[in-house]
Amino acid sequence: MMNIIRLDEVDSTNSYIKRNIARLPDLVTVTARLQTAGRGRLGHSWEADAGMLPLSVLIKDPVSPETFTLRAGAAVCGALEELCGDIGGIGIKWPNDIVVGSRKVCGILCESVCSGDSIAVICGIGVNLTQDEDFFLSAGIPHGASLKMLTGRAPERDALCEAIAERVCALAKGGFEAVYDSYKRRCVTLGRQVRIIGGNGERTALALDIAPNGFLICKDDGGLFEVNSGEVSVRGIMDYV
Repeated sequence: MMNIIRLDEVDSTNSYIKRNIARLPDLVTVTARLQTAGRGRLGHSWEADAGMLPLSVLIKDPVSPETFTLRAGAAVCGALEELCGDIGGIGIKWPNDIVVGSRKVCGILCESVCSGDSIAVICGIGVNLTQDEDFFLSAGIPHGASLKMLTGRAPERDALCEAIAERVCALAKGGFEAVYDSYKRRCVTLGRQVRIIGGNGERTALALDIAPNGFLICKDDGGLFEVNSGEVSVRGIMDYV
């Protein structure tokens, strides 16, 4: 049975684990009905809404923590495919945004923290379940969508939380190679012209492959190069994907 702490409201499930990490066991999951101050990758904020499922998993002494965010993406896809049935188009926009078609339905933020004499990873996940179109437009997130918007239905939140947590925990002690092939199969970024946006400006390239360390292998007029997800944002030429 999964070890899940369920809260009514919290600023952030990641922050809750940080505050209580000394007393929390390995592979515990924290979820809440409402998260009021969530954050995404590269400092982006998550809008507070009861239509989202927020959860965080604490992984102590993980294997290959630098690739855990990609492994979490594969875990979320597996859970959605199990509970949502044949809705089609579930994929991963590198490194870890879960999309249905060209719309983002889930974001993932993994943070490394010190836990005693070792390192732990807090894997934060937010799945858009039931928000409507107006929510995403008013939040300035036109590429966002909820599962209910796109499919007409949403999985039961506790069942989805448990399915995601189970898969994340199963991948906690293994490396990226455990999901490498399935991740590549789901990665909608590969084969596309993309914009690589970072502190040094913007660069256009063709996304070719995923390296064993999780970096995105790209090619432009200067040749092949690798992109680190911790430093840049990657988007399609014409739209989000």
